[in-house]
Amino acid sequence: MNNFLLIVISILLSIGLGLVILPILKRKKIGQNIREVGPKSHLKKAGTPTMGGIIFIIAALILSLIFLPLDRLEVWIVILSTIGFGAIGFIDDFRKLILKQSEGLSPRGKIILQFGLALIISVLAYINDKDSIGSLLIPFTNTSIRLGVIGIPIMIFIIVGTTNATNLTDGLDGLLATVSLPVFITLAIIGKGTDNEIFSYIMLGSLLGFLIFNSNPAAVFMGDTGSMAIGGAIVAMAINLKIPLYLIIFGGIYVLETLSVIIQVTSYRHRNKKRVFLMTPIHHHFELKGYKEQKIVVAFAVVSVIFCMITLAALV
Repeated sequence: MNNFLLIVISILLSIGLGLVILPILKRKKIGQNIREVGPKSHLKKAGTPTMGGIIFIIAALILSLIFLPLDRLEVWIVILSTIGFGAIGFIDDFRKLILKQSEGLSPRGKIILQFGLALIISVLAYINDKDSIGSLLIPFTNTSIRLGVIGIPIMIFIIVGTTNATNLTDGLDGLLATVSLPVFITLAIIGKGTDNEIFSYIMLGSLLGFLIFNSNPAAVFMGDTGSMAIGGAIVAMAINLKIPLYLIIFGGIYVLETLSVIIQVTSYRHRNKKRVFLMTPIHHHFELKGYKEQKIVVAFAVVSVIFCMITLAALV
């Protein structure tokens, strides 16, 4: 199928699902809880429907089952990673928003599920193609580090790190979806002629359709359901395409968001409670500096495009 037509179908299906699912979320009163310690401008968002990630997840799953060859293990690796991490996020959202358990999944429970799923994905990827796990291409070189089976535990940490990084990036209306669009375009270009290209375009269209509802002011949030699914999709395709270390570059926004949290926590603990940023992840720092959400989202998207162009310049 023509890729542009596939994107259009993905957009329309995502919009159609949104029109059906959003009223259900509203009727069930599955609304976002806003932390008092966050930016005051976010308080007006209290009650906005969340768990909206199921909109683009369902769209992507339906189209994957229709347009991807289901007899290939690399296809199931991507589907499992996307749906699996989305399911972990869904359980967390469900416990917080429907069962009214304020913390959702316990940190220990969440990390066990994440590492367990990452182990399964890594082993499947190794079975499918030993080089996707056992050989790491060093960015900007033609050199690969041969790891063999030792690559499995390394890849587990990369998978868990990526899904948590995308989760941290989801904090403003449309932010994660917008900065992820160039990432999926990049993966489609690198994966040209493979199943990963098709899946990238499916995710691209599904996210574009979701942005109709998620852009500022958001009518629905994606929740952990959506943010972890995006991370799962991206990291699985990076593994299939044998470029997991390039995640540091084309996923640069996710890296910066995560580093800001690490720097803030480290500074607070070891520098007598001194903070480097007004608030983390770093998009909140810029909010508290007085920048509007829309400007932050656009600026981060532009930076994401730059990171992706650097990646393409190195690989294509």
